[in-house]
Amino acid sequence: MILLGKYSENELIKKIRKGFGSTVAYFGYVRDISHGRNVRYMVCRETQNSQSILKRIEEEIREKYPVKDVLLYHSIGKVDAGNLLAAVLVSTIHRDEGFKACRYGIDRIKELEPVEREEFS
Repeated sequence: MILLGKYSENELIKKIRKGFGSTVAYFGYVRDISHGRNVRYMVCRETQNSQSILKRIEEEIREKYPVKDVLLYHSIGKVDAGNLLAAVLVSTIHRDEGFKACRYGIDRIKELEPVEREEFS
């Protein structure tokens, strides 16, 4: 599942299918200091390719790991420092594959940058 917008951690947890043995979640937040300067907020913009990039990452996770469910999330709009920026949640039978799939998902989001982000001091 791909979600862009404004969701809380609890809302995301409710959306992932559970009951398979393990659910692993990564929640990333806007830092208040980045590259040595203070950050008050970040503005995130969906691009023409945001959905397709995230869908590609979801498909890669499903091909590489025996996941039962995947949820990839990125905030859109103004996101204050300390607030939720991105998330990866996966449900698997065993925790080891869940941790690996979750790590892979956030690493690919950071690598492919599906959303335009701009920090403001």
